[in-house]
Amino acid sequence: MELLQHLLPSQTDVSLNSWSIDPANQQLVVNLCSTQTVACCPLCHRSTDRIHSHYERTLRDLPLVQFTLTILLQVCKFFCLNERCPRRIFTERLPEVVAPWARRTTRYTAQLEAMGLALGGSAAARLSHQLGYGYSRNTILRAISKLPLPVMATPKILGVDDFAFRTGHHYGTILVDLETNQPIALLPDRAAGTLAAWLKEHPGVKILSRDRSKAYRRGMSDGAPDAIQVADRFHLLQNLEEALEKVFKGQTQSLEQVEQQQIQAQQPTEAPTPEAAPDRYRTQREVNRAIRLEKWEQTHALRKQGYAIKDIAHHLGIGERTVYTYLAASTFPEWQYPVGRRRNPSCLDPYKAYLSEQWQQGRQQTKQLFGEIQQQGYPGSYMTVARYTRQLRCSLPSIKPSRESLNDLPGRGPAPSPATPVSEPLSAKRAAWLLLTRPENLTPEEKTLLEKLGQQPKLSGAIALAQGFIKLVRERLPGEFDDWLETAVSSSIKALRSFAKGLQEDYDAVKAALTLEVSNGPVEGQNNRLKMLKRQMFGRAGLELLAKRLILIS
Repeated sequence: MELLQHLLPSQTDVSLNSWSIDPANQQLVVNLCSTQTVACCPLCHRSTDRIHSHYERTLRDLPLVQFTLTILLQVCKFFCLNERCPRRIFTERLPEVVAPWARRTTRYTAQLEAMGLALGGSAAARLSHQLGYGYSRNTILRAISKLPLPVMATPKILGVDDFAFRTGHHYGTILVDLETNQPIALLPDRAAGTLAAWLKEHPGVKILSRDRSKAYRRGMSDGAPDAIQVADRFHLLQNLEEALEKVFKGQTQSLEQVEQQQIQAQQPTEAPTPEAAPDRYRTQREVNRAIRLEKWEQTHALRKQGYAIKDIAHHLGIGERTVYTYLAASTFPEWQYPVGRRRNPSCLDPYKAYLSEQWQQGRQQTKQLFGEIQQQGYPGSYMTVARYTRQLRCSLPSIKPSRESLNDLPGRGPAPSPATPVSEPLSAKRAAWLLLTRPENLTPEEKTLLEKLGQQPKLSGAIALAQGFIKLVRERLPGEFDDWLETAVSSSIKALRSFAKGLQEDYDAVKAALTLEVSNGPVEGQNNRLKMLKRQMFGRAGLELLAKRLILIS
């Protein structure tokens, strides 16, 4: 009895009368009674000690080990002594034990709400069955929906960003207090009017951080005209990258010229022999094949040294299923057509290995090879063989790049890299990101490539302008922004001129971004957490439920 007394929901408002246990049904029943002699009317709040009657409430409490706990609580009804009060009889309240009309104790409901907020409906329901609660997802979601959102003070610094209910179709807006980095509200759309209405209902915001959205800029101007708007620095550089990509896409010849210079600089000085590896892969398929071949060779080498599958996958940056596939293949598995669009087998397939072998040995006369495979039983035409030998002529011999010794690989340390790595093609996107990458994060080859890009007459102007803006943003140089803007607006490069005009239209926010420390980074973090919650609920959560799960567990 003394142990059970300490396990009760309250030590002061209720007392233990008796208890019984049912081992067959794994149920523990506890009889409690209220110890209050005076109660307050819930309407007029006047105290009274005049008891009208008694009645019993059946409550479900937290499980005890493997037993479900049921409480039979005897409470009183009181007369209200206030003649002006419309309620003549009321039931005493026990807020520490149970809410009015509830069938579950307060602490029991709190645990259900905590599970629902952390896991959502289905996952929380599965956990509840494991812990002896046994509720459905709808019951748990109803418990979450009854929770009130906390009353929050209007923040001085507010971050705004959009999120997708359904990507490409329906978007909402997330608001984050950038002083505490806590989300405070979700809006049903990303329209300017909705944001403006919220700001008018919550006056007092001093600084507003946002991306480059014109709708948010208009909504902030309408809802909080006195607040300082700050453009997020990450989005400024992202917009610059998009402009640079347009510039580089229009200068593919310059990119190809730089790429060829880089390739020639990496070539050995001596003339390559027929057996030597080629100094450049001509197609993307050959690049991909060389990468996969290297991974396949390293997989077998690491496995021979006794490394586990998960360690090999970690070292090489591939999936564990890929490791199993590579280990199951005694020879390098060539790429196959995906299921559903596999090509029809060719009558030349059984003879391709012989043709490739003869071709690599220097016997490259198509008619002679055609006659040889005819004697072996080839039933096809000469043109089929000629098309295949044309592919052999355009392609290069297979490569087996040398590798460093694998014997010194400790635990799950860095993976051995090939001595002749495959260089990534110089696309417009890669060139733009090379320019935006911090110099300390560039490899020596990438630094050389960037220098050669800057030496191209058709690219030097765009690169100089871009580097100037990057310096402004990263080093916070608002005093130099006007000069840069004037130069960029008068530039002959259309993409950067359009980018500069966009900055000119949003001048105050961009200038504030170069001056203040405010960043939209915490908003992006909360946005990622919101995406996780949405996907956890299979995309079927409404705005109210998403807001409660996002805000109440922050």
